[in-house]
Amino acid sequence: MLKSRIVLTYLPNKHIMAFKTMVPKIKVNIKDVFFSPTRGAMRLQEIVDLIAQTVTQENGCRLIVGTDSKRHTEYLTYVTVIILYRIGKGGIYFYQRQRSEVGRYSLQAAIFHETSLSLATAAKLDDLLKKQGIRHLEIEIHSDVGNHGKTKELIQEVVGWINASGYMAQIKPDSFGASSVADKYTD
Repeated sequence: MLKSRIVLTYLPNKHIMAFKTMVPKIKVNIKDVFFSPTRGAMRLQEIVDLIAQTVTQENGCRLIVGTDSKRHTEYLTYVTVIILYRIGKGGIYFYQRQRSEVGRYSLQAAIFHETSLSLATAAKLDDLLKKQGIRHLEIEIHSDVGNHGKTKELIQEVVGWINASGYMAQIKPDSFGASSVADKYTD
């Protein structure tokens, strides 16, 4: 039987996250390569260069990170997306797919792992953007939890964790980054 414990994770941008969980501590691994349907495979630094170029040339951009998962027989597929949305002009997105057994037996563990993947990606983006002098761009974390269904009991913990990490949280029905874009690639 797993015991409850506090898991602390340090992110390079000096945000500290804490949450209470009933699952063992799992190392979050974000690969350096994402895929865009319009631009193909891109390294994270190339994505950051594109974001920096776009936000310096245009007003009204939103940077969104979200993760969704789908349960398969032996594993879960986790898809993390980075979306650069130019308000009124459309956007571009990049996704990364991973397989894991984390969350195979627990919805709570799967949602926490989705959140940790999104936060780790956002932290990497935040650090790389700050190195390029982009400090004013707020990163939104879209979480696949909502007021209806089994995930409603997790909203307070997930939103609190995201906000405590320095990011803006969005939940269903406003979390299209996770519930629509990432969901599209979970099969």
